Amino acid sequence: MQAQRTLIGLLATMILGSGLVTSQLAHAKAARAAASTADKVAVETPDVIAALKRMGAYLRNLQSFAVKADMATDDALSPGQKVQFNANVSLKVRRPDRLRMDIEGDRRNERLYYDGKAFTAYSNKLGYYAQFDAPPTLNDLKPVLEKKYGIDMPLADLFYWGTEQDATGAIKSGTLVGTSVVNGVSCDHYALHQADIDWEIWIEQGGRPLPRKVVITTTTERLQPQHTMELNWDLSPRLTEDLFTFVPPSNSHRIAFDKAMAETPKAGGAR
Repeated sequence: MQAQRTLIGLLATMILGSGLVTSQLAHAKAARAAASTADKVAVETPDVIAALKRMGAYLRNLQSFAVKADMATDDALSPGQKVQFNANVSLKVRRPDRLRMDIEGDRRNERLYYDGKAFTAYSNKLGYYAQFDAPPTLNDLKPVLEKKYGIDMPLADLFYWGTEQDATGAIKSGTLVGTSVVNGVSCDHYALHQADIDWEIWIEQGGRPLPRKVVITTTTERLQPQHTMELNWDLSPRLTEDLFTFVPPSNSHRIAFDKAMAETPKAGGAR
């Protein structure tokens, strides 16, 4: 499931036609169409990457925002049967040093707070919280969380397209599938392919290139599990200081951060 933990890896399964071809002429026509499609993908890949970088630049320039993500993630039972788990993520950000994330799901329930001084993970279900002194900006926080504490931050990878931390080098091909409507918003629908994952992303058309939908498929696993999420954005949220400041409930217990991460189950599709 590691590929599904990377947000910008998405499904790119394209059905080019249907019906049974019975004549040699039809076979030849289909072959030419397939070759033409392959050429189209190769030609369009730079344009797709440019669209991703434009999206990333736009997101990095947002000074405050709120986004809600509805997620569904496949996993496998021991006999090899695929099952699906759901989660809802609410992210609120005020740059350069405020973040609040609420994760409610089948396998992960926690609240994350960052106020420019401390980072706190609180499990309201277990009643435990853990805290550490954090770096002074959001840009510095992500590598500390991932490398030192092994914490996945849902949605974080979206903001790194167009930087040295994006996954451009892993993309083998990409194409513009067409125009699609996601929750009433007209989007450009892109499909990309990497060595171990196929993926799709729907980016809002016009002057706000916001990601509206993401689908990931891990192609190296037999069941080809998918991770899907739909995003709803608020670019003018009312963000008060108390949203980002953790106040321990009277019945909560502070524990060491490594223990907190062990106690709090991670959802394979949290990202």
